[in-house]
Amino acid sequence: MKKKIVSKVFAILLAACTVLSACGNESGNQSVGQTDKSETNDTVQEGEEPYTIVYAFDVWVQQADWDLVEENLSNIVYDKIGAKVKLLPMTGANYQQEVNLMITSGEKLDLVNASARTTFSSDVTSNKLLGLDEETVRKYAPDAMEVIGDYMEATTVDGKIYGFPTIRDMASAYGLILRNDIIEKYGIDADAGLTVEQLDDLFARIKEGEPDKYVTQPQSQGTSILESLFKTYDGLGDTMGVLMDWGQGDLTVQNLFDTEYYEECVRKAREWNEKGYILPDASTNPDTGVAYFKTGKVASTMSLIHPGVPTDSTNMTGIPCSTAIVNPAFGNTQTVGAVIQSIPVSCKNPEKVLEFVNLLYSDAEVYNALVWGIEGTHYQHVKGSEKWITYPDGVTGETSGYTLSATYAFGNRYLSYIWNTDPEDLNEKYEEFNDNAIKSKALGFVFDTTPVKAEAAAVQAVMDEYRLPLENGVIDPDENLPKFRQALKDAGIDTVIAEKQRQLDEWAATK
Repeated sequence: MKKKIVSKVFAILLAACTVLSACGNESGNQSVGQTDKSETNDTVQEGEEPYTIVYAFDVWVQQADWDLVEENLSNIVYDKIGAKVKLLPMTGANYQQEVNLMITSGEKLDLVNASARTTFSSDVTSNKLLGLDEETVRKYAPDAMEVIGDYMEATTVDGKIYGFPTIRDMASAYGLILRNDIIEKYGIDADAGLTVEQLDDLFARIKEGEPDKYVTQPQSQGTSILESLFKTYDGLGDTMGVLMDWGQGDLTVQNLFDTEYYEECVRKAREWNEKGYILPDASTNPDTGVAYFKTGKVASTMSLIHPGVPTDSTNMTGIPCSTAIVNPAFGNTQTVGAVIQSIPVSCKNPEKVLEFVNLLYSDAEVYNALVWGIEGTHYQHVKGSEKWITYPDGVTGETSGYTLSATYAFGNRYLSYIWNTDPEDLNEKYEEFNDNAIKSKALGFVFDTTPVKAEAAAVQAVMDEYRLPLENGVIDPDENLPKFRQALKDAGIDTVIAEKQRQLDEWAATK
């Protein structure tokens, strides 16, 4: 189990939708260079209204002071590139649906946050976002190109650039968030990481010593134990054909669910579930994850781990906690493209939007005005530090009108101020984390399901039926794993894998 599911971790650190091609003219292939140059001047002529960049993105919580932050940001951006910014923050699961409606209806929209974890591939093939040639991007957003570097491969399809991955945690490590009182009581060396074998012993001790708490839970309602803790493969977007061993071997696409590795994972999940270690209704309880951890009724929660997670989790839950890595940091197309700033095909002035994007990757004043708000109103610098910030005198988290702090969502987090509860060198820790992560050989590959659309839909339906119950140990693998495997074959998974292999081989041949 130790060798197949996880590796001992050598270090601790760690933490929507694509951009797409073609727009505007009857052929559906407007190039950026065709835009009227009168709209792209950095200076605004007398009597001429500056171009307003409408920027839609999803947030966890709406902020009371959006208008103040927008006005301040707009003034800064206007002084730098002669444009204004209109912020369009959206909450809830309908974000993607609302953005799609705006694009298809031709409503003004210039920049969106997309994700390779959701609809990036389908949005590229359906021409919802603008495909950009490298020459144009280098002309209008040279700093962004330089900062992103090789990560741009994750958003480049057939030679066109479909967006800009934000610089944050570009990889995912898998592990546990543990209450500090649990760490102290049970003598856990969190910094050294944990193996699955060590978790067997630890979970047994916590189960016996904390009768009023569940031992652990997956990271969220829709995420299994396998994908919260055991994951050591590149799912190539949809897990319908994967590269094992973090994508470090040859580029042979395999059926994950037929592997010995998968069987060991679901058997371990079943064992833990039967021993009462796992929150019983984790697959269906909407509070699974941070919300349930906050209740104090669970000793730990499985989570993606990156620099800043202990502080973030402590701030969100009010419970002092630390992290322990079980599987090391791993980067692929989906982790790099978790948040992508993309230009919709409905945009009328992509050059000006590119200039704004460039600021988000190169200009600390612009970046921090969006992430942290207004100095003196929403934050102030800690005396003697250029990096650390805290609330202004008389302001708290409960009274501040802007507590967004979404450093992951925009541009380049290496430009970010650091909240004084985090280490002052947090940005350097992020950079080290990213540089040391294992990177899949298929980083940048995006699978187009169009040729096998019917089979992919059928396979997804089977996965939706079996995966969570199996991977959370809710149902018996002896009885249900053979049924799952046969149902996948009947649905056409072999056809999907063959098509994915063909596309991967073609992609690899261009590298």
